Amino acid sequence: MRNHKQSDRVLNLPAGYFGIVLGTIGMGFAWRYASQIWAISHWPGDIMVILAMIIWALLTLAFLSRLVRFPHSVMAEVRHPVMSSFVSLFPATTMLVAIGFVPWYRPLAVALFSVGVVIQLAYAAWQTAGLWRGAHPEEATTPGLYLPTVANNFISAMACGALGYNDAGLVFLGAGVFSWLSLEPVILQRLRSCGE
Repeated sequence: MRNHKQSDRVLNLPAGYFGIVLGTIGMGFAWRYASQIWAISHWPGDIMVILAMIIWALLTLAFLSRLVRFPHSVMAEVRHPVMSSFVSLFPATTMLVAIGFVPWYRPLAVALFSVGVVIQLAYAAWQTAGLWRGAHPEEATTPGLYLPTVANNFISAMACGALGYNDAGLVFLGAGVFSWLSLEPVILQRLRSCGE
């Protein structure tokens, strides 16, 4: 009975939980930058960034454990028309954690960025190819589709800027803008005409 409950916890850990890292590290970054403008301590921001890094590490271990122990549940999430967009939170948060490491340990930041950007590009290309096949259900056309191509490209641009790769950052920024422009009419049309 106890083993069954433990496996349920791993199975019920969707990739959307990486959104916790997104919010926590975003608040930490905001505090960090505010401490450069106003006379406030940077420590609360650093603590939030470190907390986000710990949460990211734990979620990454759990997600990889789920991938190894229950690959069918991960593949079901990756193939789901709506939930698949949230899988892209993993590379997004990996790159945000890389930004967090920039002031402390640049080689680790570069390594995390490299892993995150490769996964982001591969996953976005795979998911976009699936959308172009014409089999995507209309009711699954939600704002979640922005995550793999729009949000992740913007985060890649931020990470490039933090690491000093400005030209690559401009490429990612452009990719994010053009992805946004291509998805916006489709998502708005669906929301206007089909409702919830």
